[in-house]
Amino acid sequence: MVRQQMICIVVPGWDGTTDLSESGSVCTGLDALLKDVAVVQFASIALLPARADAKDPRPSLMLELAIEEGIAPYDIVYRLVYHPSGAMWSLYSSFWPGGGPPLQSARNDQLQGKLMEGLTIAEGGFIGARDRTARQIEKEQDLLQWTRDQARAMKAAKLYGDDRAAFALALAQRAFKNPRFDWALDPAPRSYWREKGASIGAKIGYVLALFVLWLAAVWLIGAVPRGLLGVYTWLFGAPYSGVQAVVDAVSKVSGWVLGVSIRSLFALLGLGVLAVFFLLALPAVSKSWRRWLKSVGRELDRPTETWSSWSTYWVGWIVGVPTVLAVVACALVFIFCPGTIVDAYHALTAKFLGWQIIAFIILAIVALICVFGVLSRIDQQLAAAGNWFFHPYEDDVPRAQQVDTSIDHCEGLVVRETAHMFSLTDIRSPNGWSAFWIRASLRIVTLFGRVFFTEGRLGDAPGIHFGHWHIIEKGRRYLFCSNYDGSFGGYLDDFINGATIGTTLAWRWTTLKRRGSAAIGQPAVEEPRSFPPTRFIVFRGVKCELKFKSYARDSMLPHVFRFDARKETVDGINLATSLRDALFGERNDSNDDQIMRAIES
Repeated sequence: MVRQQMICIVVPGWDGTTDLSESGSVCTGLDALLKDVAVVQFASIALLPARADAKDPRPSLMLELAIEEGIAPYDIVYRLVYHPSGAMWSLYSSFWPGGGPPLQSARNDQLQGKLMEGLTIAEGGFIGARDRTARQIEKEQDLLQWTRDQARAMKAAKLYGDDRAAFALALAQRAFKNPRFDWALDPAPRSYWREKGASIGAKIGYVLALFVLWLAAVWLIGAVPRGLLGVYTWLFGAPYSGVQAVVDAVSKVSGWVLGVSIRSLFALLGLGVLAVFFLLALPAVSKSWRRWLKSVGRELDRPTETWSSWSTYWVGWIVGVPTVLAVVACALVFIFCPGTIVDAYHALTAKFLGWQIIAFIILAIVALICVFGVLSRIDQQLAAAGNWFFHPYEDDVPRAQQVDTSIDHCEGLVVRETAHMFSLTDIRSPNGWSAFWIRASLRIVTLFGRVFFTEGRLGDAPGIHFGHWHIIEKGRRYLFCSNYDGSFGGYLDDFINGATIGTTLAWRWTTLKRRGSAAIGQPAVEEPRSFPPTRFIVFRGVKCELKFKSYARDSMLPHVFRFDARKETVDGINLATSLRDALFGERNDSNDDQIMRAIES
């Protein structure tokens, strides 16, 4: 559902004859249409320049839509196309030379077909202020403003003094008696994961329930044929040998899959225990181990090339990668060939006595402790020896960051509103391989955003209204659309300093190829650019701050139309919703504090 709320319609072959100026009739009509439809929260239009190797050099007309939950993509296209205003036909009429069919119904049918051909559902996305409609946001903002006005009047009259509880109670009573806010008597609607499903127990139970259902389905696939065959044998005698062979084969495969599934669960639990031990438990009890882990992470993420980062990277390849592969190999052997482990255990016990095995394990642990101590000592001595080992020997950014005038103009138009950006890049060759990993990464980002980051923050990045990614042009190009609060630099800083792994995964398989401008006054890419280099897939990347910002700037395109039904920040939307629940909820200290926080912010 998250991905279906964010769609893009890309129609190639725009000839530039339609007036897309901000004050033109087309954009004015679109603005009125979207307000009347009342289920679109954000919309924008941009021109996508053609690829340098494209047969048709004309740009594509792209319409971005962020719609409310529960509205199917086909439904929203139908509502827009068949609206009596005909605004959508005014936008796309240039694609039909001669004006198209004479009948409006025929024109709408052809237009809907063309838009559905160019419609793409987001490969991944994140919604900040979730499960809020534009009408709900407007009503709650009205309630927030009314509450602040009432609070000012009560303070001017010097009512209730410093008694916060009495002050909050008086506000709640006034709101409750006001017929304008009868709609707020019902609690603000919340999606499952923001309500009872937000607890850790519910998330774990959700995964376990899916796993149990899988085991039950696998068991039934093997048990039902056996049961039916038993009934048949009891009624009519032994079946044909071929039928018996098929049932035996199905039962055997079902048992094998069942065993593999259960062992996979234990293997994942074992890997999780190892990860918790080395990444959480051991750092908590060992200062040296904690310092070493931070040092490794710092060196892998270091935006400039140094001897220390270079050595850390190659030690990771020589030691870290083989160790991880060995652990994964052991897990796979346990899952698919458990007999091999049993045979190895019997061979070991047959050759060595129990005390010898225990002594060997103790010696191995002592050796690891000694190695760790030596490495820790070396790490301290290197830090004290001098800065040359950590001094960058590679320049970070080969040229200054340039921002096109059209991008500056678009950002200036929304300086006091919700900011917006388009990014168009190319998918690295081979396209199919890169597109596969991009989709896999975005599915993970979408899942975590839907289930875990439910309060308007993606990792440590706040202020995102809608962010979505699309793979377009048969897997050749990568489109990113985002609506966010604040400035562009601060927006990227939140990802650079917070959600680094997800951002690197979403961009690392992209590149910028040379391309012309979509229209006069719009930016072109004259020098090919590459995404900043990554290490072990998730490290570095966006940590190369200037390179990443320069890459993002070079990939940006200006919008030619923009519609915003929310007109509030994510924090403002969440504040108004929490005030609604506090005013009309039960009276307690928490709700009283929330009321006072809302009127004082």
